[in-house]
Amino acid sequence: MAVSSLLLYEPEAPCWDEETFSLAGEDPTAIKRLAADGLLEKAGGGYVLTAKGLSEREKAGEENYVAVEPLPKFDAAPALWNNRLHLLKDRTFIGRFGVKDYSVNETLPVVPALSGEKLFTLVDGQARFVWQQQPLVESFVRAFPKWGVSARNDDPPGDEALRAWAVLNGAAFGGVTFNLLLRSRYDFELYRKVPDYPSDKYKMKDVDRFFFSRVSEDSLEDYYRTLGLLQIFWLAQKRVYIPGYVDIDSKEQEALTMSILVTDSEAELERISRRLERNRKDLLTSVCSMFVIGTSIERLRKSEHYDTVYDWFCDATVHIARPDE
Repeated sequence: MAVSSLLLYEPEAPCWDEETFSLAGEDPTAIKRLAADGLLEKAGGGYVLTAKGLSEREKAGEENYVAVEPLPKFDAAPALWNNRLHLLKDRTFIGRFGVKDYSVNETLPVVPALSGEKLFTLVDGQARFVWQQQPLVESFVRAFPKWGVSARNDDPPGDEALRAWAVLNGAAFGGVTFNLLLRSRYDFELYRKVPDYPSDKYKMKDVDRFFFSRVSEDSLEDYYRTLGLLQIFWLAQKRVYIPGYVDIDSKEQEALTMSILVTDSEAELERISRRLERNRKDLLTSVCSMFVIGTSIERLRKSEHYDTVYDWFCDATVHIARPDE
């Protein structure tokens, strides 16, 4: 009985199936044996730990000198989908000379947290982002006027200054959550001795950032909301947390930012991409040079294994909106 396989169950990966076991290098048939032994039970299309399984996981951790974290409450079906996305995405590129830093279901803060028609409007089914025209945003821009490379000469305002502005102006605190977030550190050795940046609270400096969002034809408005809130998050990065390092890193290299919509099938990706491409310019923002690209679970399953994330981005994704066009 492959009890050590229970160590795959972690806070960011609490649900598994045969495919995800295989992607992680485990024997996919082991999952049914573990279920037959009462350690796993079916949920959300996959398998989750039973009370007995949780106890055996603790023992396996002790025997293998592995720290075991408690599992949070979770919804099995989306947890399995996120796990599959993570594992499929990770195998698409080797990450030669770099470091791949993934997080699942990470929530980033958004201030001011605008909603409804203060964030975007729909015109003939197409999104028009209007958040930059809101008085609160105009106040924010006046309060934090320094950005761009020249701002590197000044101390960044930082978290306390943002919170003080929000309280003074009655701005709501909110957040935006991503199925998967990849901070890719290419040529890690080049940056290894760069000192930490005190106000880089969300680790967005000197990395390429890939924000993955599950999208279907029925959830496009949710994606528009996510994209708008991500743009506001970057407004704060640009003017408060890492001024001067949003699009260009500390070694004067381009720092990529990408919103990546993920569908289940290629057919749905094609339909959604055609729809979004009709107003591609409205998906872009002046806040940062953000790309909007697409992939699918079906496409990731068939993907080659590229050397770098740049190769994957260039050759294996659908380019919906590009700031360099």
